[in-house]
Amino acid sequence: MPEKSATRKAPKESKDWIRKQIMAGLTLCATLFLGAYYFLPLPAIQAQSPVDRFILTIRCLFVSSLPIPLILQSVGNARFNTTAIDPVKGGGEDIVDVPNRILRNTIEQYIMHAVAMLTLCTFLDEDSLKVLPILSVIFVIFRLLFWWGYLSSPLNRAVGMSGTAMPIFLTYLYCLYRIIKNIMVF
Repeated sequence: MPEKSATRKAPKESKDWIRKQIMAGLTLCATLFLGAYYFLPLPAIQAQSPVDRFILTIRCLFVSSLPIPLILQSVGNARFNTTAIDPVKGGGEDIVDVPNRILRNTIEQYIMHAVAMLTLCTFLDEDSLKVLPILSVIFVIFRLLFWWGYLSSPLNRAVGMSGTAMPIFLTYLYCLYRIIKNIMVF
């Protein structure tokens, strides 16, 4: 009787390869963020009111969303050009499985990114608002790396995944810290 998928362990070589990719993704992400924050001559962002901050954030989130229609198009192309054209009839769902997984994960990550960015914009001072476009560009870069890596081999998606997840996770932690700090003041 074959062993259930949930009880099978990943091969050590696969885990080692993914660990290396995660470290590469985290290092690249941190380098891009710090390099952009400290060395790019980004113009000062004038957004004093909460409405101005939300407008800036919504515009940044639009940029962050750009991978979604591209990936959606790849799912459509895979369907249109193969037997997966009729999902009700079936017979080609395996062809769109990977593109659908990439799309689903990108949408999931985007939702978390959007919540983090919208919350973050409420805590940043004007001098720090340049973080928002930097985070948006980093999100796009690493989502594209995730897409490319996943299509080349599912084991190659970790650079893009870690480079997307780390800024989201750190933004959530920072926002949670600021929320708790504000609650403690009252």
